Amino acid sequence: MTASACKSPTVSFFDRLRAVFPGRAADDPLVRGTRALDRGRLDDAQAAFREALGLAATAGQAATARNKLAVLAVHRGDREGAVEQLVLALEADARSAAAITTIGNLLLEDGDVGEAIAHYEAALRIDDRYAPAYHNFGVALHRSGRRAEAVRMLRQATRLETRMVRR
Repeated sequence: MTASACKSPTVSFFDRLRAVFPGRAADDPLVRGTRALDRGRLDDAQAAFREALGLAATAGQAATARNKLAVLAVHRGDREGAVEQLVLALEADARSAAAITTIGNLLLEDGDVGEAIAHYEAALRIDDRYAPAYHNFGVALHRSGRRAEAVRMLRQATRLETRMVRR
């Protein structure tokens, strides 16, 4: 069997899968960067996120790319670089729920649960459909001993994530 014959069923499968679960195009630099980051290919992720930043047409898109660069910096152990990217993200769009959530994550890592919770609440006031904020809010509430509230937040995160997969 030739290589092209082997590829045909796979391509067909992925085309069918994309029809069922449409999302951003695979050539979208944020998608590529996120995939690379998930696979530990940090240099590829950085290149893709920088490309996304260069292509950003709105303040929100710039803030999203900067937030991704901040997350990448955290993966590299560059906390100062992460903070710098988060400041730039919020300068681009002060209402970036993703950047505010990432700041909450850094605060939670530092053990400042109360400030982390305040940031997750702020992110959710901006975008009450941002699943990562609910998830991390639930984690922070759990750490603070507020178990029933934590469960509610985690369930909401799951509901929102499930809806996103169905789109």
